[in-house]
Amino acid sequence: MSTSIIKKMFSSSALPQTESSSIQGRKPSQEDSLLITEVRHGMRLVFVADGVGGHGHGDFASKTVVDYFNDAFNALDVDTDPIAFLNTTVIKAARKVLDKSIEDPAYTNCGTTISGFLVVGDDYYTINIGDSRVYLWSEDCLSRETHDHSVVQRLIDRGEITEDEAFHHPQRNMMTSAIGQDLSLMVVDVGRAKRFKHGDILFAFSDGVHDALTDNQIYSMISSYKDTPDLADRLVKAAYNAGGKDNITAVVYRYFD
Repeated sequence: MSTSIIKKMFSSSALPQTESSSIQGRKPSQEDSLLITEVRHGMRLVFVADGVGGHGHGDFASKTVVDYFNDAFNALDVDTDPIAFLNTTVIKAARKVLDKSIEDPAYTNCGTTISGFLVVGDDYYTINIGDSRVYLWSEDCLSRETHDHSVVQRLIDRGEITEDEAFHHPQRNMMTSAIGQDLSLMVVDVGRAKRFKHGDILFAFSDGVHDALTDNQIYSMISSYKDTPDLADRLVKAAYNAGGKDNITAVVYRYFD
């Protein structure tokens, strides 16, 4: 048996490829949803959706998007173009949420973020709307793979505030784009293919994680517990114990080459 096959078998048995943890936390209801599909045609879809709107309507929005993506993923074929799939599916899912808010006044202003990735063999494509995030752990470095659609991110981009100031900014939870707004105003970020490296780990977080933990704290947690099978749960508990007031969701995807 070759060394590469032995390594792959050992890695797969020692740690789960995917794991997730999600808690209601200190919020009155759980409006986070997540999706981890089975592998289909060598592809797997992973994302979190953080609903907004209150009174259970954020829950409706996030679940609607998760269900729509799951159905679309299960219907895709081997020739699917990943970028086209992500762009087309998110627009159709967003239209379902928007139509509900138009048809039923009780659902006005309901919406959701979406942040995650489509794994295609040894590559991945990110998708993001709102202020949930994808992070990459690679070669002992942590980087953000998505760009927040938020008021504070605009201020950071303009050089008006620092990352440290953004973490405590009173407008830190104000988004500039989300599913549920007019489609002509919604900003969708779909990333080009990126190639995995040996040992890479991708994370999808609702903002309940990074609202409570700084990137340095997230880095420290991953550095300490990346080789444990409950990393997602540890990150969620750390965010809660740090005073997180939101729903908190973390999904972990380990690349086994």
